[in-house]
Amino acid sequence: MRIIKILLIISLIWPFVDANIANADDEEDYKKYEGDVHKKHNDDYDDDEEDDDYDYYKEEDEYEYYDQRYPETNSNKWNIWTRSTYVNKGELPLKEAKEIQLKLENNNNTVSLYLIPLDGEIYVPGKIVAELLGAKVVNYDNSKILEINKASTELIFRAGTNVVYYNEIKTPIPAVTFYLNDNIYVPISVISNGLGYVAEWQEMNNAVVLKLLK
Repeated sequence: MRIIKILLIISLIWPFVDANIANADDEEDYKKYEGDVHKKHNDDYDDDEEDDDYDYYKEEDEYEYYDQRYPETNSNKWNIWTRSTYVNKGELPLKEAKEIQLKLENNNNTVSLYLIPLDGEIYVPGKIVAELLGAKVVNYDNSKILEINKASTELIFRAGTNVVYYNEIKTPIPAVTFYLNDNIYVPISVISNGLGYVAEWQEMNNAVVLKLLK
């Protein structure tokens, strides 16, 4: 009889005991989960604080490529930036890398540099061209990033991408930039048009003249 009473009492109070145990387990699980989340957040924060030249590109979709598979436009101008990767590549004015004179129209400013034809574009060292056009330039060598500012225009390139941040707007460019001999090479169409100029090839003078866009 005594055993039956004990069993009856246990059966009556067990749901409450079980609930307390479950709540305690849940609380422990939550604390562990919360701790893991905070640890991950702190780890992520520490990663963001790693020593780097430039953090502008620390975004969820940083450095993504734009799709280049389907040519859709009628543009075949090597010196016109269409703000798109969908460009039918036209014939370039030169077939191999060549040293040329780059100069401003109606200006004595001239530099000598190599043009590199590649992927239907003509590449130039961005820093040299930007400085010729009177822009302020900052190179972040560790990150392979080039920051260009002129008046109200800002262009930010990173080697190995087909993206430029144009006044903080992520914008496609027609080919992938690359790093060579301590320079970030970019399509001449992008850097010249972005700063308000158009590039014109002059075969007779072995030169490219930069003219103001009209």
